[in-house]
Amino acid sequence: MANLEDYLKWRGDLTFKQSSFNEVDNLILSEFSYVEIKKKNFSKTETINTILERFLNTYTEKEMAKKFALSQNPYNFFNLLKDSKRFKDLKVSHYVNKLSKKEEKQFSALIIHLKFNTAYVAFKGTDETLVGWKEDLNMGYMEEVPSQKEAVFYVNQIPFYLRHLYLGGHSKGGNLAVYASVKCKRRIQKRIKKVFNNDGPGFSEEFILSENYTALLPKIFSFQPETSIIGMLLTHKGDCKVIKSDSIGLWQHDPLTWQVLNTSFVTIKEVNETSNKINKTITNWLVQVDKKKREIFINTLFQVLEKNNISNIEQLMKLKIKYLPGFLKTFTKLDVETKNLVLETVKLLMLEARKNFDRKTILHGFKSLNKKRS
Repeated sequence: MANLEDYLKWRGDLTFKQSSFNEVDNLILSEFSYVEIKKKNFSKTETINTILERFLNTYTEKEMAKKFALSQNPYNFFNLLKDSKRFKDLKVSHYVNKLSKKEEKQFSALIIHLKFNTAYVAFKGTDETLVGWKEDLNMGYMEEVPSQKEAVFYVNQIPFYLRHLYLGGHSKGGNLAVYASVKCKRRIQKRIKKVFNNDGPGFSEEFILSENYTALLPKIFSFQPETSIIGMLLTHKGDCKVIKSDSIGLWQHDPLTWQVLNTSFVTIKEVNETSNKINKTITNWLVQVDKKKREIFINTLFQVLEKNNISNIEQLMKLKIKYLPGFLKTFTKLDVETKNLVLETVKLLMLEARKNFDRKTILHGFKSLNKKRS
């Protein structure tokens, strides 16, 4: 089946005047936001082409595969995008990239100008740093994580001449797009045409039921692959398209695996049984673990990783059994109360998993996490 690369080959020669902005364009620009941009090299005349030229000259195809450890290698996709008539000359501005271990914040966004008064505001999803992943997990107990606050501030500063706005992102980027749209100033909200959440995690019950969220709901368009894990986290509301993917399990989170037909995604009626079981397991677990315990559990988990010199996802994916003694040693040095809380939290999670999955399925799932899709 066709994917984003095929879309660029088929329709990449059509300008936005010839064919209007669509949901597939949204996903392409969300994927573009993952490109590493050096702030010192960024100028007022940047385009998608100039940014990708620099990025592709910085990394070889093999090196790029390491940078995108949890997805397909986007090297070919970025090359097609770089030369696409539809996208290559689009101006890019207001690039922001903030990473703070102290604040536990990983935030990046940019504006892509579709025409003079119309733009797509792209929020980057979680990168390869553990800081970014920890911030994602912090959503499980914090009312507002730093990147959400940063996203609201960013949207409130959008230039006045951009009268028509699309906001979107993939994974955490989708969550930030929705959050910023709901929380931004009313004068900005009036200019928002659509908000795209591409398999991003949900929100607290209070946020979902808020008046501002309900008012904006008709403009929010959510997408999830058939086996959605990240996009099923926390609470969602409203319609969501379920997208056919050419991958399996966790790897369906990768936008490059989503299937495309003309200017739309290939959809199915609902997420599969695996997705529903994972969602049920995590939801029931969260009910049993209060926010304070979640905070202690998450902080302890990342403390153990940090003390064993794990700072990014690539290092975590390469862990072998020989590193286990180091982790156990770090864990045994924790105070008794924290150790007991962590063990009890893990026990509850495993009990919930056993209610929804048989042992063979659980073991297969753990094995698949260490086997990157080819």
